[in-house]
Formats: sequence, structure tokens, C-alpha cells
Amino acid sequence: MNGKHITKLGFERKAIGLAVAAAALREGAGLERGAILDELRAVQADPAAYLSGGIYAELAAELSALAALNESKKGAALRPAPLPYGVWGADLIEPGARAQMDVAMRLPITRAGALMPDAHVGYGLPIGGVLATENAVIPYGVGVDIGCFPADTLIPLLDGKTAPIFELLGRELTVYACKPDGKIVAARATAQKTRQNAPLVQVTLDNGQTVQCTSDHRFMLRDGNYLAAEQLRPGISLMPFYSDQDRDGYVRVQQNYSGRMQKAHWMVARSGLLGEIPRFDGQRTVIHHRDFDEANNDPANLEFMGDRDHSRFHRLLVERNTSWQSPAFEARRVAALAAKAATPEGHAYFAERGTRNLMAFIDANPGKLSKLAKEGGNGTRGAKVLTSDHPAILATRHAVGVCPECGREIKSAIGMNRHRKWQHGYNHKVVDVISLNETADVYCLTVPGYDNFAIAAGVFVHNCSMRLSVFPIQPDGLKLEEAKALLLKHTRFGPGVGFEKRERGDHEVLHESTWDDQPLLGHLFEKAAAQIGSSGSGNHFAEFGTLTLGAADLGLEAGEYLALLSHSGSRGFGAQVAGHFTNLAERLHPNLDPAAKKLAWLSLDSEEGQAYWQAMNLAGRYALANHELIHARLARALGVSVLASVHNSHNLAWKQQVGGQELIVHRKGATPAAAGQLGLIPGSMADPGFVVRGRGHADALASASHGAGRQLGRKAAASKLVRKEVAAYLKERGVTLMGGGIDEAPQAYKRIKDVIARQTDLVDVVARFTPKVVRMDSGSEDI
Repeated sequence: MNGKHITKLGFERKAIGLAVAAAALREGAGLERGAILDELRAVQADPAAYLSGGIYAELAAELSALAALNESKKGAALRPAPLPYGVWGADLIEPGARAQMDVAMRLPITRAGALMPDAHVGYGLPIGGVLATENAVIPYGVGVDIGCFPADTLIPLLDGKTAPIFELLGRELTVYACKPDGKIVAARATAQKTRQNAPLVQVTLDNGQTVQCTSDHRFMLRDGNYLAAEQLRPGISLMPFYSDQDRDGYVRVQQNYSGRMQKAHWMVARSGLLGEIPRFDGQRTVIHHRDFDEANNDPANLEFMGDRDHSRFHRLLVERNTSWQSPAFEARRVAALAAKAATPEGHAYFAERGTRNLMAFIDANPGKLSKLAKEGGNGTRGAKVLTSDHPAILATRHAVGVCPECGREIKSAIGMNRHRKWQHGYNHKVVDVISLNETADVYCLTVPGYDNFAIAAGVFVHNCSMRLSVFPIQPDGLKLEEAKALLLKHTRFGPGVGFEKRERGDHEVLHESTWDDQPLLGHLFEKAAAQIGSSGSGNHFAEFGTLTLGAADLGLEAGEYLALLSHSGSRGFGAQVAGHFTNLAERLHPNLDPAAKKLAWLSLDSEEGQAYWQAMNLAGRYALANHELIHARLARALGVSVLASVHNSHNLAWKQQVGGQELIVHRKGATPAAAGQLGLIPGSMADPGFVVRGRGHADALASASHGAGRQLGRKAAASKLVRKEVAAYLKERGVTLMGGGIDEAPQAYKRIKDVIARQTDLVDVVARFTPKVVRMDSGSEDI
């Protein structure tokens, strides 16, 4: 039986090949052609009855998907009236944007929506529009997702404690981070809530640990690159995090680049968190723990001292504080040790220390332990175990094994265990990844300069990289000419513009196998590689300015800081992805109302929908890479580390629980604002922007505006605005502009204070950013 027979039955596309394969199996089992055709007609009539298993299960699944796709084509008629939706700042929104949103709310796939106060006419969905659809995605309304972890995910801290990530909100943190070469460092971090009711996956590791996270959260691989959780496969090696405590209670961390153990307090010092390491005349430099807890390596608890000064300091404390020698103090000390032993970490520490001490005693005193056991009157069972020639002791001490990883002979089971753990990191491989039938509010850490952190499961994960960077420099510490020179040298703007080949940046996104999964992506790879780390035209910018914090937040003290704010995207790559799949969606909906032509959608049950979802997320990761490289270049040029950073994407679609139902929420020119989630709402090139924290407003689908929003279209701005007036506006506010067309003049935008005032129930203002030196694309219509 061949494809012609199958086609006559009405099978199409991939279902033809699946039907031919199933028919061949039935023919091999001796079934006649007529009977096979009858079976195929039965599967075609009711595919759901065959989904549970058997020869026809895969064919039935494909037929079900095709049926859903065909049903979506039939359902292309718009509703007679739009569904109700929330509007913020109605007095600021032009009628054209409202009309576009009304059309979107009439789509048969739409379930909810909202319009932000910066809204203005866009392409299909209005800029500032938020749209929730059922099992369908609209290419011209989406961008990128942000991955994170549920509230109970445990994070090891430098203070010696391990805490659930949700308890870290609002705290100043020091965590473990890892460089691409495997060198582990101490780094400052801040925590934030990033999403509500997010779907989860579970990653199981071969050390028995499991990690729950969103499907797009990236894990650091052993080679320093990253993969999203949904892309992980069994056997993939992750960057490991190993730590222990030595016999004196000092925390040690295994450095993955060398395999050697390093004391955590010196790791903190080498990471630069204690300032310059001093020298003491005639003394060796040591680090003192102020609270005398050797496991507390928070930078605030560490202090450099000379070794003799350190010994003298401890001796004086003991001599002057007689309470340390009292029975009461000894009772408190014993109680503290008992409390520590009752914790999982303490129990493991004391068990490991006891085993180490016992084995050291056995090696140093051959025959001594068995003699002590006999003299001490141990019972028969104990004597057998402790006697030196007992098989268990001999096996542990003298067995010779060959490491399966490198072939090295190791003399003892304990030695083999340690060798494999420290030299080969055997317990950091992926066992499996499964989707969970549950959702949760999720959180993440921002770790400036490293963009990853260790979790208690023993691996490193990427943080939610944010793209306003705050530097340890006073705003007046960067002179005007120096700021201009830095932006000119380290940023690129405009269509088709990138860095020279020798100057191009590298990023893990360029090494993803996803580029090979679709011909379209493979075709776009060279352009993406050439333009990575650059920005487009229009409203894209990179600007130095002043961040003003009225109160301590973001892990910073109140005050003013030099900061860098950028607006970039996925360049032409993302636009071509959106255009390609929109054209495809339009062909799949030939009867869609012309008013909704650019809102054509793809079902996520279809191959086309899944291909777009993959390409969309790759474009989003590429956009994120552009921001990371821009900020990394300028931080290096300044010669400083980033103190804090904030980023959010304002073009995205993700799966989100809305009213108890999983929907696809599109935010086109709107920013996510879940409760506690940090975001950015910039003004114009001469007006302030704001760091905000979301309030998770349900009617707004946990969203807020992404900026001030245009009040004049580009053509209107070019014809109505006067360059001298625009230049005077910039000068009055002390803003230096490089590039920037008249269509991007501040007067083309709504007043940001009005936009912020219309959404006080959506976000709380955290900080204010005032631009000072702005770079944009240099066009023929420059101001």
C-alpha cells in the first residue's frame, strides 16, 4: 500500500507518511488491504479513540492536531462586538489605538485584554496593548519570555546559610557565581519576583536532586555555555557547585577550572569584595571573621589582619573575657554545637569530619584502634567491625580501583569517591526533564557582571539579566567628552550595522543548536552573528545618566549613581521571523476580516505554531544577548563592575494562568508587572525614566506601560516639529544628543509624568533615571 491509496482517503501532509508506515506494519501482520483501509477510515473518523497507544497512536495524534488547525481556520470570523477590557489613561490614548484594540478583542481566540496609558497605533496590535489568547500565538504581538524559579528554591549564601529564594526579596545578598572558565567567585545579588502562575518543568540530576523552574530558564553547562531547561537532554553535563567545611569549620569551594579546593573567605577577597588586599610588615595577611563563625563569609563579616596581630587579638579576647572559661559558656557552646548538628548541613559536616578524623587515626596508628576496641571491652559485633584485619576495613583502606572516567588507579573506596567527585564532577549530569502539571509564582536573582548563581541542587543557573546598569561612580565622575567617546567606540546603531569582524562579541546564543532546526533560522544566522551587540534605528538608544534612589533598594544605599540605560532588540533577525510567520498565518486564515489581517494567528497545536514559538524565543534570547554585550563592553571600558541592573522585555508572549485557565499573553509595547517584579519605564531622550516594581494587577494581566508612548507619528513629528526648539529643549535639560532623528524628539512623546500618574495601581516607582548623554542612530533627519 502506497501514498496514493492513503491520499484517496483524504489524509494530508504528515499524516500521509504516518498512515503508510502504520499500514505497512498491518500488512506485515498478514492483514488484507481492505481491512487496513477500514481501520484507517476508523482512525480518521475518531482519532481520539486511538491516542492511548498502539500502531495508530502517532497517526491519531497528527490527525487531532490537523483537526484543531482546520477548526481554527473555520473560526476566523470575528465576534460581532469586542470583549470588555481595561484601559488605563484613556484620556492619553488616541482613537486609532482604541480601534485597533477593539479589533483584537473581537478575535475568536481572544479571552482577555488591557490597554496601557502609553498606547498608540501599532502594526496589528496597538503599541501598549496586552492580549490573552487561547492556545494560539500572534507573530506581530510577541517577543521573549523570562525564566525563573518557584519560591522554595534554595540558594546557598556566603553567610553560611541556605535560604528559599522568596525570603531573599529586599535583602542585600552575596552569592556564589561562576565565570565561563569554571572559576567560582563571590558576587553581589538582588532578588525579585518575576512572574505569577508560571508553568513549571522539573530537571532531575544524577545526584538525586531535582530543580523546578520555568521551561526557558537557562542552566550553565560544563563548558561555560547555557541551555534552557526545555533544551536539556539526559547525559548533558552542567557546571557543578561543590562545597564543604574543613576540620576547623572553614567553608571550602571546589574551583572547577582547577579541581582544587579554595577557602571561601579568600575566594571573597580574590573577588574584590573586600577591596585591595593589604600587606602587613613582617606578617602574613590573614582574614578575620568578626563574629568568630568560620562559616560566615559575608563580606561585612570579614576583615584583613596580619597573622601575628590576629593571634594576639584572639589571645587578648580569651584572657579578658573570663566568661569564655566558665561552665555557663561551655554549656552554651555545647548547646550551639548540638543545634548545628541537628541541621542537615551540620549533620553532614560533623559526619564527614568524624569519618575523616577516624581514617586519619587509623592511618597514623596501625593496629591501635583494634587494641583500643579490645581493651575498652567493646562487644563482639563492634570488635569485629573495628579490628584492623576485618574485611570491611581492609576493603575500605586497601582496595585498588580504576577510575572509569580517566583510568587512574585509586587505592581505597573513599579515595575513589573523592577522586570522581572532585576531578570529574560525576554528580552534575541531567537525568531527565519533565513538564509539571502545576504553576507557581516565580523568582530570580540579578547578579551584575556574572549573570548566574549557584542553587543548592549543586549547579549554576542564569539570572534574569536586566538592562539598566548601575555603576560605582558618582554621576559627575564621568566627564562629557569621555562619555561621548565611550558610546561612540563601544556601541553601533542603524539597519545592517554591526562591529568589524575582529571586534565582534561572542555569546552563547550564537552556539545554540536551535539555529540548525529550521531553514529560516539557518539563513538568518550570519546576519545575527554580524550584528550581535548592536542596536537598530528609530527609538533604540544607549545613554548615560543619573539614577536617583530615594530609599535603599536594588541592593544599593539611597543616593545618586552613574547608570547606563539601553533600548535594543533582536535587530532585523526578529523582524524577519515575525514577518515570515505572519505571512504564513495569513495564508492559513484566508477568510479573516481584513481589519484583523495583521493579527493572524498560529495554533500551538500545529507544526507552524511550534516552529514560530521556537523561533520567537530564539529571537528573544538574541535580543537579550545584544543588551548583555552592550553593557559588558561599556562596563569594561569604564573599568568597573556593575553594582545592580534591571531589565525587562516589552514585546513578548508567554503561557500564563488567567482566571484559572492557561492562556498565551501577548504584550506588545507593554511591560510585565507581576507583584514584586522589577521593570523599566523610560521617558524620552530628554525626559526621565523610572525603575518600577509591579503590583500584579489582575485586570491589567499583570502589565504596565513600556514607556511614555508617542503622541505624534513619525511623519507628523518630522513635519510639525522645529529643530531649534527641540535643541533648546535638550539644552535646557542638560542633555547631549549624538544622532537621533527629529521623529524621536521629546515633543513627539507623551509627558512621562502623566503616563506614570495613570498607572499607580499597576506599579510602584523605585528609582528615577535622568538621561545626560544619549546616543541613537544617525539619520538624515538628525536633530
